[in-house]
Amino acid sequence: MALLRAVIYCRCSTEEESQADALRNQIGESEACVREQGWALTDRYVELKSGTTTKGRDEYNRLFEDLLSDRFDIIVIKSQDRLMRNVKDWYLFLDRMLSCKKRLFIYIERKFYTADDALITGIKAILAEEYSRELSKKINNAHHCRQVNGGKAVLTSRVFGFCRMSDGTLQVQEEEAEIIRKIYSYCAAGYGSRRIANMFLEQGYLKRTGSPLTAACVGRIIRNPLYKGTMVMNRLHFDFDTKQTVKNPREKWIYREGAVPGIVDKDLWDQANQAMTDRANHFCPNGIKSSRGSYDLSGKIICSQCQKPYYRIRRSGAGKREVIEWKCSNYLKRGKKAGYNASGSCDSVHLDEDILFEILKQICTEIYPLKGQHKDCMINHGIQLFSKALSHMPACGRQEKIESEKKRLEGQKDFLLSKFLEGVISDRDYQKKNQELERKLDGLKAQKDGLATREQETEELEQRIRIIEERLKNGGIDKALVIHMLQDVSEIRVHAWQLEICFNPLKSHVPVRIDYPFGPETMKGRFLDRRKIVEILKKNPCATAGKMGEEMGRSVHMVRNRMEELTKGGYIRFQGKGGHGRWEILKELPKKEASIKAGGL
Repeated sequence: MALLRAVIYCRCSTEEESQADALRNQIGESEACVREQGWALTDRYVELKSGTTTKGRDEYNRLFEDLLSDRFDIIVIKSQDRLMRNVKDWYLFLDRMLSCKKRLFIYIERKFYTADDALITGIKAILAEEYSRELSKKINNAHHCRQVNGGKAVLTSRVFGFCRMSDGTLQVQEEEAEIIRKIYSYCAAGYGSRRIANMFLEQGYLKRTGSPLTAACVGRIIRNPLYKGTMVMNRLHFDFDTKQTVKNPREKWIYREGAVPGIVDKDLWDQANQAMTDRANHFCPNGIKSSRGSYDLSGKIICSQCQKPYYRIRRSGAGKREVIEWKCSNYLKRGKKAGYNASGSCDSVHLDEDILFEILKQICTEIYPLKGQHKDCMINHGIQLFSKALSHMPACGRQEKIESEKKRLEGQKDFLLSKFLEGVISDRDYQKKNQELERKLDGLKAQKDGLATREQETEELEQRIRIIEERLKNGGIDKALVIHMLQDVSEIRVHAWQLEICFNPLKSHVPVRIDYPFGPETMKGRFLDRRKIVEILKKNPCATAGKMGEEMGRSVHMVRNRMEELTKGGYIRFQGKGGHGRWEILKELPKKEASIKAGGL
């Protein structure tokens, strides 16, 4: 008869982490158990990380995957809580282990797990999970008390301007501190973050990581109260149930002045931050936001010069009008300098979002032609769907989740009561767990009452439907078609004068190149206006400024300014007197790039 093959799984629990030999002893005991039983040891799964779930536990996850293989017959563990302290993970492990015909041996009890143990091990898993939850609360509370009572400041070794000594104290890194003082001084003097970063880049300064000091990094340094000696703590909290680190609300933050050595004095810190706030309010009252994935065009617009993506930016235009533009991320990071790619900078084209969508709508119309009656049908169908959706209570889905969770908790209460009556758990443990389930049920009742209040919002239903219908008729369908087309677009490459729309390889559409209609306030826009004027005069030498303005969509004053530029440059000449005569083309305009480099003409 062939020897049974066994593997061991060892992990030190949270309370044993301070014991240097705890894990080593557990491994020795497990191996001794395998020898005593006469089994062949085929592998060791030794976990160096404690935890209540399987996330981040590489050895456990390796064991869980190896259950599907034919590498072993028996898994040897010290106790159930060494495998996990999470009820869901325990039952998932048992399900896979039994379906793969593997066995679990708990050497501290000297017995195999059997189907008869399902109930008792389930209770143990619940209690182990509760123990871990309570331990997490104690650790969080101890951490909070240490922060409130002025415990030792804890910073990582990567904090710019500081270095951590062997005894845990913090010391100012004087070379980096000098840079920080300059940053605050420059900012208080009126320089922006990008300009400050460029100043240090020109000086050849690099951070300790070898990378340049970016505008974003400068902004974070200026806003960080750590550099005036004030440490902000309790900003983050580990949630045991979700197993995630979440942000605490600002009212729970703990501020400790003098917790670390100050690099700049409080007055300079206040001046720099006030100057930064004033600049933000002046240049962009609505705030500047860029996105890498929140918008339909995010990640699709690429600069042909530096191959970097474009970001979405909001700014204030004339008459406090909000302007939304897309700008090269390299330009936003390093700014614009003379010549292409000078010191990594970029002077690529800025795209107005409204103009960009008009261009895409033009291309979309050619690729996906839509007749008027079809558009009306789509609007009517959309209104019907909106009406149907809005006529239902908005919290219906949430109500169902609450009812489902309520049934689950009530089932746990019944299960707990049955185990108590059978004498499986003590009166103390029963009361403790039952109180927790009651608290959760009370919380669900409060959520349900809150949803009932929010469900009273159907009074303005017809008005909301009319607003939606108006938006669909006034360009909503066209924009939806453009967004649909963007799913087939791999990227939009921005060239000096054109946009190149590249479609996904599986689509039959060939790349489309289209001229970008630069505004008359730009140098390229003025060149395009002059070229258009020359083209009109070639066809109609007697054309007036008024007629040309109507055709070009420009004012008469603007057309006359462009014609004056062409006349002074020796490109056109008027033959006649008293407003009667004709225009004569003397020479051709230079090519686009030559025209721009020559100052426009």
